[in-house]
Amino acid sequence: MRPYTSLNRRKGLLLAFVCLLPVALWAQTAHPPRDSTGYQNRERPGFADSILQKIEKVQQTLTRINNVTEDGFNTAEIEQDLPDIQSNIQIIKENLSVYSSVLNIKNLLTFQVLMGDMQQRLDGWRTSLFKYNRQLVTMQMEMRGFAKDEVMQQLRKDSLLQKLYLDEIADIKKNWKLARRSAKANQTRITQLQANVSKSYFVLIELQDEVRDRIRQSGMQSFGKEYNYLWEVADSNKADVQVMALARKSYAGQRKMLGYYFRAHRDNWLWLILIALVYFSWVFNAFRKIRRAGQQQVIAEAAFKYIKPIPVLAALVVALSMAPFFDLRPPSAYVEMMQFFLLLTLTILFLRRWPKRLFYCWVAIVIFYLLYSFTNAIITPRLSTRIALLVLNVASVLFGWLFLPRIREELPMKKFIRIVSFIYIGLNLLAAFCNLFGRISMAKVFGTASIYSLIQIIGLAVFIQMITEAFYVQMLSSRVTADTKSLLNYERIQGKLSKLLSVGVVICWLIIFTTNLNLYDFLLQGILHLLNEPRRIGSTRFTFGSMVMLVFILYVANVLQKYIGYFFGETEDGFSGEITRKGSRLVMIRLCVIVCGFLLAIAATGLPIDKITIVLGALGVGIGLGLQDIVNNLISGIILIFERPLQLGDYVEISDKKGRVKDIGIRASRLLTTDGAEVVVPNGQLLSGQLTNWTLTNDHIRIELPVTISPTEKLPAAQEAIQQTIQAHGQVMHKMPVDILFTHVNDKECGLRVLCWISNIANEHKVKSELLLQVYQALKGAGIAVG
Repeated sequence: MRPYTSLNRRKGLLLAFVCLLPVALWAQTAHPPRDSTGYQNRERPGFADSILQKIEKVQQTLTRINNVTEDGFNTAEIEQDLPDIQSNIQIIKENLSVYSSVLNIKNLLTFQVLMGDMQQRLDGWRTSLFKYNRQLVTMQMEMRGFAKDEVMQQLRKDSLLQKLYLDEIADIKKNWKLARRSAKANQTRITQLQANVSKSYFVLIELQDEVRDRIRQSGMQSFGKEYNYLWEVADSNKADVQVMALARKSYAGQRKMLGYYFRAHRDNWLWLILIALVYFSWVFNAFRKIRRAGQQQVIAEAAFKYIKPIPVLAALVVALSMAPFFDLRPPSAYVEMMQFFLLLTLTILFLRRWPKRLFYCWVAIVIFYLLYSFTNAIITPRLSTRIALLVLNVASVLFGWLFLPRIREELPMKKFIRIVSFIYIGLNLLAAFCNLFGRISMAKVFGTASIYSLIQIIGLAVFIQMITEAFYVQMLSSRVTADTKSLLNYERIQGKLSKLLSVGVVICWLIIFTTNLNLYDFLLQGILHLLNEPRRIGSTRFTFGSMVMLVFILYVANVLQKYIGYFFGETEDGFSGEITRKGSRLVMIRLCVIVCGFLLAIAATGLPIDKITIVLGALGVGIGLGLQDIVNNLISGIILIFERPLQLGDYVEISDKKGRVKDIGIRASRLLTTDGAEVVVPNGQLLSGQLTNWTLTNDHIRIELPVTISPTEKLPAAQEAIQQTIQAHGQVMHKMPVDILFTHVNDKECGLRVLCWISNIANEHKVKSELLLQVYQALKGAGIAVG
C-alpha cells in the first residue's frame, strides 16, 4: 500500500505543475494593473462634460448659499425691536399683577391696542423666521445632495480626475466649508430667535385674554355703584400714599410703552410732516404766482380768513386734523396728544383771526380742557374733588348753552356743529348725574369725551375752511396765470367741495368721539365684520365693503373730473369776450380720471374676471337693445378728444346753435352762447352733423355793415370817409382790405355793403355796433345823409 501511495502523490504534483504553467507564462506577459477603478467611466463619451457641468453647478449653488447666509437673512429689525417688545410684555404683566388697583378702563384699552400692535409684529416676524428656516433647510439638503451625487463621488475617488481639476476642487472645498459654517451659524441664530419670538407671542396671547376679561369686568363695574352717593361721602385730607406710589410706577411703565408705540409708528409722523409740507407748498406757490403776476388786489378782494401767503399754522392744522386716518386703532394717549397739539395750534391761529369776544370763548374751552385733563388723572376722588367735578360739568352745560352758538356762526358745517353742541351739553349732564350717584369712571369718560369732541369738531370745521380756501387761491392763481378775466362762481364750487369734505370730517370726528367713549374697538370690529363678511348671490361672492368702495371710488372720480378744470383756469359763468383755447389736455385728463376710477372701482369689488366678462356681455345685449345712442355719444366723445376738430374755447356753430365751447365731456359737450345760455350738444351730433369752427386756425371774422347814403353825387366822398373810419378802429385788421360793394343805386340813394375783417370773433357784435355809429357820425360830418 505504501509504494502505491507515494507513486500517486508524485503523479498528482506533476499534473498540477503542468496545469499551472500556462498561467505563469500568461502572468509574465500580462499588462500592469490600472491606477484607478474609474477607467471605464473616463472612457465613457461625454463624461468630461458632465464633470465640468457638475462642478459649475456646485460652485454656483455654494456661491448663492454663501451670499444669502452672509447677508444674515435681514433679522436686524427683529434683533433690535424684540427686546422692546419683551420689556413691554413684562411691564403689562407687572401692571396687571402689581398695579391692578390703579388701572382704569382707559389703561386697559391702551394695553389692548399696544398688544394688538405687538402681536401683529410678532406674527410677521414668526412668518419671516419660518421662511428663513425653510431656506436654510433647503440649502443644507442641497449640500447633502451634492455629497451623495455619483459624479462628485467619482471625482473624490479618482486620483487622475483630482489632478485634472485641482483648482476647481480647491475652490469647492473652500466654499463648502464656508457654506457649512455660515449655514450652521445662521441656523443657530434663527432657531434662537424663533424660540424667543414664539415665547413672547404665546405670552402675549395669554395677556390679551386676561386684558379682555378685565375690560369686560371693568365695563360691568362702571355701570355699578363704584363709590358712595355724593351726599354720603365724608371728606378726608389723608392722601393715599401707597396708591399714589403705585400710580407713579404704573404711569412710568405706560410712558415707556407709548414710547415704543411712537417708535414703531414713526412712519405716521412722516406722513403728517409730508401732508403739512404738501399743503404749505401748494398754498405758498399759489400766492406767489398771483404776486408775480402783479395781482395783489385779487388776494385783498378774496379776503381769506385762515390762510396766508406763508401758511405755517394752516399746514399744521391740516396735518393734525388728518392724524386719525393714519391709525384706525390708536391708543388713547396718542389721541390725547394729537388733541393737545391741535388745541395749541388753533389757539395761536384764533388769536389773530377771531374777534376778541369770540377768542375769549375759545380760551374758556381751553380752560375746560385743562381742568378735565386734571380731574381725569385723579385715581381716588375725595369729596372736594367730586364737588369740583360737578361744578365743572354744570359750568360746561351753561357754557354750551350760552356761548357755543356764537362760535358756531363763525364756522362751516353749522348744522353738524349744532348737533355736537347738544351732544356736549348732554354728555356733561350725564357726567354730573353719574357723579351724584357714585359712577365716577363713567363721569370722567363722559366729561372728557364732551370737551374732546367739541375741540375736534371746531378743528375739523377750520380744516374744511382751509381746504376750500386753498382750492380758491389755486383757482385764482390758475386764472391769473392764464390771464382770464371772466367771473368765477366760487360759492357754487365751495358748496359742493364742502359736502365732499364733510363726509371725511364726520368719519374723523366719530373716530375721536368713540375712542374717548371707549367704544371704538367694539364698533370697529362690528363694522369690519359687516363689511368684510362674504356674501353670496348665486355663485357670485362679494362683500358689502367692496360695494361701498366701488360707489365711493366712482363718486370721487366723478367729482374730480367735474372740478379738475378749475385748476387750469376754467371759468364758471359769463362770456368773457376772449377766445382762450386750452387744447385737449384737460379733456384727456378727465377721460383718464374716469377710466382709472372705473378700473380701480372694478378691482376694488374683487370680482373675478369671468364674472366681469358676464357683466360686460349683459351690457353688450343692453347696447344692442336700446343704448346705441349713448354708446355712440361715448365713442364720439373719445374721437373728439383725439381727432380735435374743436377745442375748449373755440367759437363754433352747429345747426342753429352758436357759441363758445365750454366743456367737452365723454357723452355731451356744452356751448356757452353770447346770451349766457349753456347749450348741451350730444357728441354724436357734433361728430356727424355739420360743424363750423370759426376759430380752428385763427380768431378772425369778416363782418358786414349795411349803409344807405344820399345824394349819389357824394358817393366818392362817402367811400373815402367810410374807408378812413373803418381803418381807424383798433379791432379792424389793416392787412385785409375794406371792400365797399353796391347793393342798389338810383337817383335818390345808393345802397352800400361794407365788408371788413376784425381780429376777434368774440367781439363781433360790439365792433359792428361801434363801426356803424362811427360811420354814421363821419358821413354826417361830411354832409352826407344816411338812410
